[in-house]
Amino acid sequence: MFFCAQMMYNIRMSAVNFRIADCHCDTISLLGKKEYHFGRRNAAGHIDLPRLIEGGVGLQFFAICTAPYTQHGHARAALEQVSRYRRCLEENGPRLASLERAGDLAALEEGKIGALLALEGAEPLEGSLELLDIFYRLGVRALSLTWNHRNLYADGVGEETAGGGLTRAGRRLVRELSRKGIILDLAHLATRSFYEALELAERPPLVTHANSRRLCDHPRNLTDEQLKELAAKGGVIGLSLYPTFISGGAEAGLEQLLDHFVHIAGLIGVEHLAFGSDFDGIEATVNEIKDASQYGLLPQALCRQGFHPREVEQMAWGNVCRIVRANLGGEAQ
Repeated sequence: MFFCAQMMYNIRMSAVNFRIADCHCDTISLLGKKEYHFGRRNAAGHIDLPRLIEGGVGLQFFAICTAPYTQHGHARAALEQVSRYRRCLEENGPRLASLERAGDLAALEEGKIGALLALEGAEPLEGSLELLDIFYRLGVRALSLTWNHRNLYADGVGEETAGGGLTRAGRRLVRELSRKGIILDLAHLATRSFYEALELAERPPLVTHANSRRLCDHPRNLTDEQLKELAAKGGVIGLSLYPTFISGGAEAGLEQLLDHFVHIAGLIGVEHLAFGSDFDGIEATVNEIKDASQYGLLPQALCRQGFHPREVEQMAWGNVCRIVRANLGGEAQ
């Protein structure tokens, strides 16, 4: 009897096709390299168009990050990456749709993959809200204040012991993000910066790639208290596939990642959970999901873990779409 019930359960789950929204990847760093072509399957990297399609990804955040790679000329470096990204959109126009307004989500119902451009670290703004306006016009719709370090806007996790928070420029920037309808990404922030930015946010924020600090004591992960405050603001956290954020070691299995989903769902509810792989920004991923082509294994594993398919759909897709609608729906009044 148990065998028959289990068999019927497996049949039902195999019939469920989940669309996936991924809150973070660093694939833009591969664009322009001779050995990499986004439109066809590659041996290098975690993401390309064929693997996104195979893995069921329907919405992908693409991050621009300059802080780890350059000490000067952040704006120029970011604009060069934007140029490569926009060229990629043009070359793959039949399958990709740029997400710049809430209404653009409708294109995803036609089978296109939504692409949302993000700045991972506000260093390219170089203290200028005018530059933010330029990046907005170029399609940037999500932004984190810093990448681990201290900059003109905030202290990152690398400055945790200093106890610093947002600067005056950082406070102005958070308010401007809310006004323009750019998603505030709270990843990489030191604790004080996290809470100060969260308090100022006028729209639901996002933590694009992090996990539970209760289960893995890494400074990039969030404490239970941070998660509760994020949920109180209507925010969402995208859980990363990076083993260091899952187990604290060089390797992690899918079951260990599921533990993070279970803990956070029990703490704040499935309506605040999402996926944030960090593909192409990490040297290793969970053992069972080597690249985007295997992404579909995650929602199936969540179903086997005991989550209802409606809850899995929320985590895999619906919660991120809610954040997109709430932020890209026009300027705040």
